[in-house]
Amino acid sequence: MLKKLAILAAGSLPVLFFFWYAYHFSTPFPNEDDIPAILAFINRAFPFTSEAGRLLFVPFREHVILPAKLIAYLQVVVTGQMDLKMMILLGNLFWVRVTWILYRLSQEAKLPALLFLPVPFILFQVQFSETALWPMALWSNLIVVWLAVESFNLLISEKKEFWRFGLAFFLGLTATFSNGNGLLVLLIGFGILLFQKAEKKHLFAWGAASVLVVLAYQWAKALGVPDTFYGVQKNPLKWLLGSMIFVGNYGDFISGSLKKVALGLGFVLTAALVVVNLSQWKKPSYGTSFHFRMLVFFLFILATAGGVSILRTEPVGLDAMYLGRYRHYSALAVALVYLSSVVYLYPKRQANWLFAGTMVASLVVGIFSYYRDWGYRYMDNQRFFTDAYNMQHNNALYLEMPAPQEFASIFQETLAKNILKADLTSFEDLKWPSSWDNLPLAPITIHIDKSADTTRCVEVYTVKSTTPQFELTPNALWFWALKSDQRTFLYPTTSLKTKPAQFVRQRTYFQPGFVGELATCQLPKGEYTLFLVHVAENKEAQFYTTKQTIRP
Repeated sequence: MLKKLAILAAGSLPVLFFFWYAYHFSTPFPNEDDIPAILAFINRAFPFTSEAGRLLFVPFREHVILPAKLIAYLQVVVTGQMDLKMMILLGNLFWVRVTWILYRLSQEAKLPALLFLPVPFILFQVQFSETALWPMALWSNLIVVWLAVESFNLLISEKKEFWRFGLAFFLGLTATFSNGNGLLVLLIGFGILLFQKAEKKHLFAWGAASVLVVLAYQWAKALGVPDTFYGVQKNPLKWLLGSMIFVGNYGDFISGSLKKVALGLGFVLTAALVVVNLSQWKKPSYGTSFHFRMLVFFLFILATAGGVSILRTEPVGLDAMYLGRYRHYSALAVALVYLSSVVYLYPKRQANWLFAGTMVASLVVGIFSYYRDWGYRYMDNQRFFTDAYNMQHNNALYLEMPAPQEFASIFQETLAKNILKADLTSFEDLKWPSSWDNLPLAPITIHIDKSADTTRCVEVYTVKSTTPQFELTPNALWFWALKSDQRTFLYPTTSLKTKPAQFVRQRTYFQPGFVGELATCQLPKGEYTLFLVHVAENKEAQFYTTKQTIRP
């Protein structure tokens, strides 16, 4: 008993730390995609209007994000406001449920609890922080994984109660209206029924109902504007490579530095699962076995990889497959292959070797992923802060674009209706000093970069300071400010990381100084003075002069 409690405590550590991290670094301000997808819906549908039902199904790009809209609407109905931080915490619970399902299945397969221990360390780390800290992504891109796993787990069972069949289909239906790849749940579910030689009435019911769901999905898709940015990848080699990168993206844990490792890991994971299942498929109970479940879960990931590769690698290229928003799929793929392999090997000695190697690898990957993401959280939150300020005070967003965006007015309407729980008091604390004479100096270099990209400002001012230094204090923000007599526009700063060895020796995460890109083509004509501004929790704002003026 004590041993199990110790294992449970050890397995809970990455989960608890992950949720602390998510709470600490999540922001009450919306991601840009949250604005047209969720805020715009609430502005128009609350209080309940005659078109609210239709608006629920209006897609965002290629996705009908029904759960994301429903949870936001429910929050407003119950509490009067959307709480994006709470949406983030609740959304990450889907990952906990997936982990619990895997644990229960491993126990049914007679795997010792100790050998399951690497799984929470694989799944609960922040390679996919882009998803873990993004409300819409959690309630679209993560919920669909849980719905798929839950649905398949109900179908693959020796128990044939009708409620299991009905609930599995309902989960597949919900997945379809959660994210674009949700349709795969119905397709793969039909394949499971065929493989298990299910009753004809069940096959007919699943197939006929799936056709109706597809028709309903096409109706919903027609309510939106088609996304024409992406093409169709016609090169089969690029499609294959893109799919394997998607599956093995977990291997690129030092983002961008281990791309070949990610590609190789994708092939290794796929091959390993095929080998294990080839050795098991002739067994009479294979259709309801642990290995078949792992294979079906993996097949959902692989099919998603194929679809994403077809649509995203043209014209962007293979780099599109390394995005952080896809890495939770890869982490789950690693966990599935590990579990299938260790169950296959147990009780042989090789199972212990696999456990030890995977445990060490998961710890290394977790440490590097948190190290890499930790500082980026501050940089990203600075972007959310400056975006929210510019939307609230200047009706402006995407200052690098040549034309104003409608998103700012959506955000302002949400604030005016007081239906977004966001602490904006820090905006009001920006009380500019009456005189600039006594401000500390932040020397900078500045030059103009020109671009031929007509979708962005042709000219951008690149500024760089050598002082001061970013310190990782709670809720610390640094940003550039262009101030005229009438308006103030904010721009996020970025800082360069020190080398890991320097971080260990000197506890210094960032190099001194800040960098910024100041696009001014949307700014009203006039003279703007450039400042560097620092705000932190329970401190007055600090202002640094650069003695630099800019005329857009």
